[in-house]
Amino acid sequence: MMPGMFFEPPEDARPPAEVRVTDLRVEPWPDGQRVKVFVNLTPFQQRPNLIATISNAAGDELSSTTIVEAMDTTLVFTMHLRIPEPQGDFTLGFRVEYPDLPVIDHKEVSFHL
Repeated sequence: MMPGMFFEPPEDARPPAEVRVTDLRVEPWPDGQRVKVFVNLTPFQQRPNLIATISNAAGDELSSTTIVEAMDTTLVFTMHLRIPEPQGDFTLGFRVEYPDLPVIDHKEVSFHL
């Protein structure tokens, strides 16, 4: 068995109902077609599912991603905006979920391209 194959929560880990997003930021890539998403979570006892969506000012969803049973409390990932030459105001919505519970935490951050 390889080291690190199993999730071991830290001593200060929180139960599912107490997991929160502590930081959420968006940094556009120079090409204007992608954004880098930075997320920090509180330590958790059970691995959460994470859902990120990007919407335009009209509320139309342009991109989404789901991370199933996240292992880390600090994440950085890239999302693609699948429209030609995206410009204007956008919103990144981010949810923390567990299968048998309602949405645990939800944050939004606005950004401009």
